[in-house]
Amino acid sequence: MNILIIGNGFDLAHNLPTKYTDILEFLRIIKITSTWMGDQPSFISKHLNNYNAPIYVKNCVENAFSTRQPNLHKSASNSNLLVQEIYDNLTDNVWYEYLLDIYTKGKMKGINWIDFESEISSIIEQIDRYQENLYMPFDIKSSDENEKLKSFLSKLNFEAFIENKYPDKSHIPTYRDFLDKSYYDLRRFVRCMEIYLLECVEKQPINILSQDIINTNANSILCFNYTHTYEKLYVNNDKVKIHYLHGKTQHNIASNNMVLGIDEYYSTYEKDQHTNYNIYKKFTQRVINETGFLYRNWIAKMDDVTYKFRNYPTLEETGASLPNNVYIFGHSLDITDKDVIRDFINRDGVKTTIFYYDKQQQTQQIANLVKMLGQDTFINMINSIPQRICFVQQQPMIPKN
Repeated sequence: MNILIIGNGFDLAHNLPTKYTDILEFLRIIKITSTWMGDQPSFISKHLNNYNAPIYVKNCVENAFSTRQPNLHKSASNSNLLVQEIYDNLTDNVWYEYLLDIYTKGKMKGINWIDFESEISSIIEQIDRYQENLYMPFDIKSSDENEKLKSFLSKLNFEAFIENKYPDKSHIPTYRDFLDKSYYDLRRFVRCMEIYLLECVEKQPINILSQDIINTNANSILCFNYTHTYEKLYVNNDKVKIHYLHGKTQHNIASNNMVLGIDEYYSTYEKDQHTNYNIYKKFTQRVINETGFLYRNWIAKMDDVTYKFRNYPTLEETGASLPNNVYIFGHSLDITDKDVIRDFINRDGVKTTIFYYDKQQQTQQIANLVKMLGQDTFINMINSIPQRICFVQQQPMIPKN
């Protein structure tokens, strides 16, 4: 079997603005259109001209401005229902306000999606460890040294949420309310991400292809991205199977299944006892959002191929080295996805080819593989004959015919 695993670097290789910074910047400038009281030329001069984004993304923002409907309260609604949905979903959204704050102040831990998710994880872990009983009044405090938690708590507005949930207005917010409110805000934030990807990114034509991807001749694709990029560019028959492990963009809001979650932060012995905030964790979201377990069937088929190869080799197979190929393109191999990726890599009869953009990325991939597999296992796999793990530098992208 030939299996291809793709991460966000795959979209970036096709010049798509899908970094978390691209999304935060887009939402920030869309939010400005809801409060801007000047005319369009002044908005373009002050904000759009300084916005570092592809022209088609800027056009999305300009179109959003042109459909706004200012009112008397220094704010605007929008006749474009999707833009209005962004307005509504960003209002009193603690995750949007907090993540934008630490990003604009240069306090985000890094530039990759894992760094973005780790910021969410850090806040949730601190609150989770602070109070086990969800029905105690929400009273967590932050020391002056913990600037990020302090910033987060300052942006947490319970008022509208509590009024809607408890009409009698006498309720004191609890940790259960925090869990409900914060996760509600996370899902609203994810919906804004989906609108950006659908309306700005996926509507644009792509004019380049990866020769590396073409050469894999993959029949099964495990996609960690939300976009349909691979499906649009490389699928030419219905025999190719694609599993969107973290969900995918969909036009129907009711069917949004995009996973934006965190890794387990408790130790092996603690994680089964401390489950209050499991809804934030990727493995739970995959179940809730029904993103499926199709990839498990592929692993079973790989094992079957390996068994037949070892026990009933045909004449054609006797010259082969390993019967299954796993190709990884554009994925950091971070441990947040180790439960899935390790299942593919660390199997008998599998050769894993990892594409890297530059030596810096390769160095990080090696470091992450060591965390995932253990140093001894990694060294044995890369030094084995036949080699079970190999690295290949990405070829330059080629024009699409």
